[in-house]
Amino acid sequence: MKIIKLFYVLVILFGFSNCIDQKQKDDEQIKNVVSNFWKAVKENDETAYLSLIEDSESEYKLAMLNQLHYLNRNYNKLNHQNSLLNKVEIKETNESGTPQKVVGYEFIKQNSTVEPLSVRLFFYKSVGYNKIFNVQILGNLPEWEKQ
Repeated sequence: MKIIKLFYVLVILFGFSNCIDQKQKDDEQIKNVVSNFWKAVKENDETAYLSLIEDSESEYKLAMLNQLHYLNRNYNKLNHQNSLLNKVEIKETNESGTPQKVVGYEFIKQNSTVEPLSVRLFFYKSVGYNKIFNVQILGNLPEWEKQ
């Protein structure tokens, strides 16, 4: 009887450690994609940028490229403290009604009245964590760029 209980405990522990291992692998994959995302932005590499985003060959391709060029023009302002790659915090969200992971950045200009610029990268498990499901840039983009 003790052997059966020990077996069940081992199975549960193995399953639990497997879940933790998978979460770490998922998070590492997301961090790698985010790193490649910012590298593509810095280098204004359209091909690399589009390859990181799910459904990039859709009718929204030009909008995605517009986002890339906007981020590239402002890359030095966004990365003024070299924090883009060091500050990858992955959070869980249910914004669209389904569980997703998101990496978010908020850029605030000092001594400015312009609202912060928010960049959020969404990852959806069914798409795979090797692709960004959605790139969301919010804020007053023209005003933010001017100052």
